[in-house]
This record gives sequence, structure tokens and C-alpha cells, in this order.
Amino acid sequence: MLERVTAADVKRISELAKAARSARDEMLSEVGVEDLGQPRPARGEHNPAAALGLDPLPFDHPAREALREALAAVSTDARRELQALLWIGRGDYGTAEWEKAFTDTASASDLPVEQLTSEADLHDLLMKGLYELKLT
Repeated sequence: MLERVTAADVKRISELAKAARSARDEMLSEVGVEDLGQPRPARGEHNPAAALGLDPLPFDHPAREALREALAAVSTDARRELQALLWIGRGDYGTAEWEKAFTDTASASDLPVEQLTSEADLHDLLMKGLYELKLT
């Protein structure tokens, strides 16, 4: 299944994503939903700021830099595996579709680091992907 990145690497990157998300959430804690420029969340939605990704967090924030550096340190194919894992965690693909998910990441070109860091729920989705693939 994972050939270019280990489950331990995924967990490490996931923890860095969690730290960046926490920093972003702390920064937005005083901002009202109406000030986010996003539509009022529908019933059952709990994170109206999710569409913002990590954008509210300054590019040079230490938590964001650590995540970006960790993602830049792995190969493009490893980032493709992370993207496929994210898609499985989000439910876009089933566990039996791992190869298809990975193949479909090829259309994402070289999968720039910022594409992965734009996902506010990166931690949750990577961990769910690992769980779904029984790699935790």
C-alpha cells in the first residue's frame, strides 16, 4: 500500500498539520462567523472556517513553516501517496481503490506542497485514511 512514505511519516506530518490547524483556530477564535466572509454554516456543519484552509495563518508562522518543510522534504510521489490517503480519509475513494486514488493524483502534476497545506482538516483526513487502510 504505502511505498513512498511510511505510516510513521504520515503520523508525523499529521501532527504538524494538527499544530498548524490549532494555531489557525486560535488565531480565528475571536473572529465571528459573519466576519469570515463565508456563508452561514448549514445545520450540522461545525467548522465554517474550513474553506479557508491555513490561509489565515501567516505564511511564516512556525507551525505552518514546520508543516511546509516536512512536506517539502518528501518526494513528489510521497506527496501523491499523502494526497491519495487524504482522499480515502475524506471518502472520495474506498480502501479497495487505493491504486486508482494514487494514479489519479498524477493529474495533480507535481503536487505542490501548498496544495496539501490548503486542507484545514489534513490531520483528521490523513489519520482516517490510515485507519481505513488498517495502517494504524
